[in-house]
Amino acid sequence: MAIRMLFRPYKPIHIFGKHQDELAKQLGKLVVDHLITPGSIQSKVINDASIQNMKIFVQAEVKKALSTQKSTAQLLDQLGMKNSSFTLEQRLQTFILGKYEIWSEENMSKSLKDIVPPHLQQKALDSIPDLSHFIVKKGKRIF
Repeated sequence: MAIRMLFRPYKPIHIFGKHQDELAKQLGKLVVDHLITPGSIQSKVINDASIQNMKIFVQAEVKKALSTQKSTAQLLDQLGMKNSSFTLEQRLQTFILGKYEIWSEENMSKSLKDIVPPHLQQKALDSIPDLSHFIVKKGKRIF
């Protein structure tokens, strides 16, 4: 009856000595204070069933995105992120350059032998004969 009174009748009436607007305020306070609490929202959103449903939904959406022929820019535009491919590329480039600058500052005083892992050093040494042969061959062709 209280919920119906919020919407009908459109003219104020008095029931139990209360006005419609007062009753609406009291009912709203009751809902906010007792029905829609952080705990009640958390119990509805964060439970095993809803987490499992969320996983299934996300997996399906990822599969759909991976199987599409659309480019990343088109997918981001579809999500309302206009020019996001440019921004994404810019952010990635800034991130990589920042990491490179930090790495180069940390390793500037080190020798190449100290930086390159031993297995890569050995691989480089092993490829020197092939590389030398390639350089000589290209040099003969050019000259």
